[in-house]
Amino acid sequence: MVEGPGTYPAAYAGTLADALKALGHGVLIRPWAGIPGFRADRREYGRLAGFLLERTRPEIAHVLSDESWVAEAFTGHGVPVVHTTGDRPSRADWVVAPSKIALQKIRASGADLDYRLGQLHYAVRAGGLERSRGSYVLACVDPRDAVAREWMELAACECPSIPLRDEGDVREARFVVSLSSRPEPWAPGVAEAMAAARPVVASWSGAAPELVLEGVTGFLCGPGDLHGLRTQMEYLWGDPDEALRLGAKGLDHARELFDPGTHARSLLRWYLRAGASRLAV
Repeated sequence: MVEGPGTYPAAYAGTLADALKALGHGVLIRPWAGIPGFRADRREYGRLAGFLLERTRPEIAHVLSDESWVAEAFTGHGVPVVHTTGDRPSRADWVVAPSKIALQKIRASGADLDYRLGQLHYAVRAGGLERSRGSYVLACVDPRDAVAREWMELAACECPSIPLRDEGDVREARFVVSLSSRPEPWAPGVAEAMAAARPVVASWSGAAPELVLEGVTGFLCGPGDLHGLRTQMEYLWGDPDEALRLGAKGLDHARELFDPGTHARSLLRWYLRAGASRLAV
């Protein structure tokens, strides 16, 4: 399993590896930048991928990256390749989209991938029910999304009494805000918040509406709707008991959506369809 550049839960590779190991399979995780002999020149990537495959001799290569070229570096070496992407398809043997909107965008790209394309939310390990009310609000915004960052800064100025951080332990936050100005294939921080029993305020564009149940596990607001965002933030900050209630519902929902065991079993079926022949499912 190769971790390449992309927007996916930081603990996803480890969570999936543990689930596969529980089913009796060995897993080796390698950060793409940690491949011996790594170079910044893309022309070297195919050679380095081949070196890694020759060294490890896996039954399947599973690449996690929003970049098509990372997955394609591993193709053509005699090993089936499964590519978990954002919304950029590759020439891998099987492509996994993390959300319905990502699946739709891949299909709309014109690539004939229906026979080797599947949709599966990332697996996230759910924690226990939190009793702490949380001492701050955690903001999750893609650093490359300058427009959403500006919205978050404006919201912070309009809610000076609410302590807002862009880093911290989600379990210590009262709730999580996830903003995007674009219909992103994955909403940063949303799954992790739900798995930590924390409610979410998120932009309704992109994948967030697939994950957040409006008024049940959190709230959705329109992109750029600062009034709505401020109202939702003030409501959750001012009513910590309600935040805990919504967080508990989010935890229940996370256990259904992101269960690692169910996720791993689905992937094993797709590994076989990608060309793996010796896996005992």
